Amino acid sequence: MSLKQKFDTKLLNIICHTLIRMSEKKLGYNIRIKGEKVNHEVFKEYLEIAKRADDAGLHFLSFPEFFGRFDPNRLHVVPYMATVATVTEHVKLGFDVLQIPLLHPKHIADIGASLDIISNGRFIFGAGTGWVPAEFEEFGVPFKERGKITDESLDIIKKLWTQPSITEYNGKYFKFKNVCSPPCIQKPHPPIWIGGASDASIRRTVQYGNEWAPTWWYPGEAMGMKEEEKWDIKERTEKLKEYCKQFGRELVLGREPKGYKEVGLNQRIEVNINPNRQKAKEEVFHFWVDVRKGRSHGGDTIEKKLKYIAAGNAEDVIEKLNEVYKSGAYLVVIYPMSTDSKTQWDRIEKEVLPSL
Repeated sequence: MSLKQKFDTKLLNIICHTLIRMSEKKLGYNIRIKGEKVNHEVFKEYLEIAKRADDAGLHFLSFPEFFGRFDPNRLHVVPYMATVATVTEHVKLGFDVLQIPLLHPKHIADIGASLDIISNGRFIFGAGTGWVPAEFEEFGVPFKERGKITDESLDIIKKLWTQPSITEYNGKYFKFKNVCSPPCIQKPHPPIWIGGASDASIRRTVQYGNEWAPTWWYPGEAMGMKEEEKWDIKERTEKLKEYCKQFGRELVLGREPKGYKEVGLNQRIEVNINPNRQKAKEEVFHFWVDVRKGRSHGGDTIEKKLKYIAAGNAEDVIEKLNEVYKSGAYLVVIYPMSTDSKTQWDRIEKEVLPSL
């Protein structure tokens, strides 16, 4: 390749990545290590993916945490995210999502403020209640009270992020005096995204959060749910609007919310990109059944996974992404269902990003 060709290619990449950052359709990527093993070399490989995602103009990198599930091939989310923050400059970083009832809110507030400082204001606080009873048993936390614990924790965390200190707090679950957290860079505090699809989760989004961040399911269905628990995005969006009216806020669809008055919507979708559709399904099977063991402490069958995720060539995945964008989400976070995240990222960068 000549020097002129290299310059033209670099210039084209800069223009393409700038347009991606400016686009209303934004993309995120799940950066959790997904191989059969974890060691320093694997860690460096994922750091390289993070840097490439940052250079490519991605909006968000997600870092899930599962405190009680048996999985030795992972890194703890906090030091891992902090390290990624030091090798990237633009992409936002966040929990997707942190199970709030399993940690003390003062601890969470300190972690969040520290990550906001380390990332220079790029931290996003993804909060959830959790859904696996066995994890709560292991931590000695009452599973049926997880929602109320989450509400009280979010109240404390927001106070710690927006006040110099809390002189006294007397709640049902937490009582303390004279505590403080480091000052966040983002004001009034880092964005708060709430996961889940229940009425309580949607109310919690509007009462405490900035964006609702559910996982995408096909309209009218929810993977792993009982018949009476099934939901669709249109009905849940209407519920979100109802709570916005109640709390004096406004739901905005198709773009990132601006300021605290607005509430936004983003979603995540599981994918496997392979030119050979059958190979894509086989790789999902290997990832979910052989490596992840169908998710320890519970999870869905491989039949359900293959029914709901986007497994196929780039055109298949782009079609599903556009379906999610049409639901009102301005951001879609891709969860690669593969032990070869590097190849998945290569295909996203070369075959999916240009379509946005």
